[in-house]
Amino acid sequence: MIATEWIWGIGIVILGLAIAYALMRNRQRTTAEKQLTEAATKANYRAEERKDSGRPVPCAGERAQTMPD
Repeated sequence: MIATEWIWGIGIVILGLAIAYALMRNRQRTTAEKQLTEAATKANYRAEERKDSGRPVPCAGERAQTMPD
């Protein structure tokens, strides 16, 4: 029968290989994919802010107007 230490060792090696594969695969994103991700993230943040505050949030390039308290 296989010793417990060998099973743990094999499991650690397999986990390490899986993590290395995921890191290598993730680094191959193109510039267009990165820009698309950034744009979608900013849009999500703007939508969430709009929902929370009830006021429109200025987009990039617009001037924010302060509201009196």
